[in-house]
Amino acid sequence: MTTPTLAPFHQKIFTHAKSAKRGRFSALSFLKFRIPHFAFPNQIPPSRPLRPLREQSAFTLVELLAVITIIGILAGLTLGAAGAVRRHGATSTAKAEVAALQAACDRFYADNNSYPSNSAVNPSSSFTPSATMYTTAGQALFTNLVGSATLTAAPTTKRYLEPKPAMVYTTGTPNYFVDPWGYAYGYNSDGINAPLIWSTAGTTKGETNKWITSWPKM
Repeated sequence: MTTPTLAPFHQKIFTHAKSAKRGRFSALSFLKFRIPHFAFPNQIPPSRPLRPLREQSAFTLVELLAVITIIGILAGLTLGAAGAVRRHGATSTAKAEVAALQAACDRFYADNNSYPSNSAVNPSSSFTPSATMYTTAGQALFTNLVGSATLTAAPTTKRYLEPKPAMVYTTGTPNYFVDPWGYAYGYNSDGINAPLIWSTAGTTKGETNKWITSWPKM
């Protein structure tokens, strides 16, 4: 029987080391090409551009300017709409107050056979609601309709109108009626003819087409 020839001892060691090396290479190769790239955060995949992640997620100047412009447009639209709502509300309030003053004058006429008389201000020639003549006419109207010189004083004659505090300018005596814009209501009457009552609707330049009046506007 032929005895097999055994390899020298050092060749056996070399053979085992070589096999182990191949095994390690195969395991590393498997992990490298089978595990997704996000498992190795320090390794940039070939498909990703070689630039920092922070640079990829930042906004450009053009994008920021576009966002700021859109926000400005939306803010302008919102403020414009809010201003229109306030103007509409003030106009509605002034119309209601002019009608209330006219009705109070009619009740005054029913009892006294005359209207509160004052012709200090004429709507055809006087356009400044902060003028003294507006205040004088308003004070005459106030004392006749409220029955006292101030809103808080007890009336000495019949009261024909219960105004809201916001409708009365209380600094100074007598008080007088003011519109939602803070100006005195215009009033003109000779005591016989129906009075003219108006608000200049916040205008101070004679823009009569914007006035709120007790008479029909042409």
